[in-house]
Formats: sequence, C-alpha cells, structure tokens
Amino acid sequence: MKRTVLVVTLIVCSLFTLSAARYDRADGLGIGLSAGYPVAGLALKYGVGNSRFVGTVGYNYSHNFAVEAGVQYDVSNSNSYRSPLYLNIGITGTANFNPEFNFFSINVPLGLSYYFENAPIEMFFKLAPGMRITSATTVEPNFGAAFGILFYVN
Repeated sequence: MKRTVLVVTLIVCSLFTLSAARYDRADGLGIGLSAGYPVAGLALKYGVGNSRFVGTVGYNYSHNFAVEAGVQYDVSNSNSYRSPLYLNIGITGTANFNPEFNFFSINVPLGLSYYFENAPIEMFFKLAPGMRITSATTVEPNFGAAFGILFYVN
C-alpha cells in the first residue's frame, strides 16, 4: 500500500514538473469534476484560444442521468495575483432523463475561470439563467449554477 501511494505521488509530481511552464490560459482537453445544477459529474472542456466546447455527464439532484453540452467564449481577462482570471459567456443545453425523457433546458452561463500560473489547472464558477422545456411541453424559467476544477492534458 505504501509503495502504491509513493508511486502515485511521484507520477503526479512529475506531471506538474513537466508542465511547469507559465500558463496564460490552458488550451486543449480539460478533464475534471463539476458540482452544481442542472448536472453534477464528470466535466470536459476543449479549448482553443478564446473559444471552448464544454460538457458535463452525470446526475442531477433528483438522481436522474443528465448531460450538458455547449460552447463558451472568454470575453475579458485580468491578471490578478499573477494568475489569469477570465470572464466568459456561452450557451448550453441540458437533457435530463428519468426512465423516460424528463426535460431539456437552454441556459446562458456567465462564468469566471481561474487558471493556475504554474500548472495546467482551471477552477471555474458559473451562473446560468435560462428556460426549461418539460415532457409535458410546458416552458418555465430555469436557473443553474456550478463550480469545478479541470486538469488539462495537452
């Protein structure tokens, strides 16, 4: 058990050492976790420049399977504390599944992304107002929020 912990620790440390270049913003594929509503689970983000494809696969608070996908654009940045902080906006669609289709929502997330200076890691927070279309074909307001962390594997 001690050897396993030691090997995993050495591998993680070597990843940070290999990627110790100064990051303005990480591009490529980011994999991590997102906690929030309407979906909490495995978060994925693929970024090139100011544009990003985003997605989350997991569950919602009703314990139903849910999928979220969309795009976001970095509209502003500020180098506070020597690490970049980005304001972004986008559009996402979320499908929530019971044993049958439950609802679909369209949201406009407004978020902040903080990229660590010496590692390809992003922490994010977003608020996402929008509308929900239920299986009963009703339209109602919807509001989402999430925070999470991503590790970029360039």
